Amino acid sequence: MPPTKQDCLRVVKKESPQAPDVTLALLDVAAVKATELTGHPGWDRFLEQLQAMLDQAEKEAAVWTEHTINAHGTDDLRYAQRSATAYKVQVELLRRIMNLPGLILKEHHAAQSR
Repeated sequence: MPPTKQDCLRVVKKESPQAPDVTLALLDVAAVKATELTGHPGWDRFLEQLQAMLDQAEKEAAVWTEHTINAHGTDDLRYAQRSATAYKVQVELLRRIMNLPGLILKEHHAAQSR
């Protein structure tokens, strides 16, 4: 017997597994090194969010680096190498971005004192 309309609606309304919501990732915060904190609540919140992203990128870089060691075949090796490199670049970029708030505030205070 073919499915009824109710059967179809039940299947359509069921929650399907989806990729993690981006907004949830933005809510993740992590402890930031005291040397990187600015004392400004907005910048410090920004740094906490970046620290969570940095921690995740570092984990992914380590995982993909491990995959390069255990790769089976040339295609797997190349994919793992590209992924590892992409996450390593992301780690470097996030570290540079995390230095910006301190530099901005430093320049701001220097300009005000002139």
